[in-house]
Amino acid sequence: MNRLTDLFEQFSLPEISDILRRTAFIGAGLAIAAVVVTALVGHFLIGVGVALGLVLGIANIRLVTLSVARASERDGSKVKKILASNTLLRLGVTTAVILGLVYLVRDLGLGALAGVALFYFIFLSGVMRALFQQGVTA
Repeated sequence: MNRLTDLFEQFSLPEISDILRRTAFIGAGLAIAAVVVTALVGHFLIGVGVALGLVLGIANIRLVTLSVARASERDGSKVKKILASNTLLRLGVTTAVILGLVYLVRDLGLGALAGVALFYFIFLSGVMRALFQQGVTA
């Protein structure tokens, strides 16, 4: 967790905001493309699932930013513990939603699983891009 904190300390708040905004726009575009393409191929529910997974990823990142903003207002050593427990709760809920969808409607659930994975790939690509632009090395 400390390494992740160190990584994000490399960025200013406007840079993090730009990364998140860019990720959300790319995710929205891919969601629309996924629905259109899968509808043309006859697997509409998979496309809707991908769009749902991308929305879950965007919502999760948005909740992370709100949680960090609230935690930064507090003083004390419990901030990391609060952030870690909130993150664990969000990931647990996301996992439960996707597993429930896979159980109920397989195509929708598998599409949502792919959408969440795609979202985090886009997000990490944006972070790596920003790091390379700054010239940060490991």
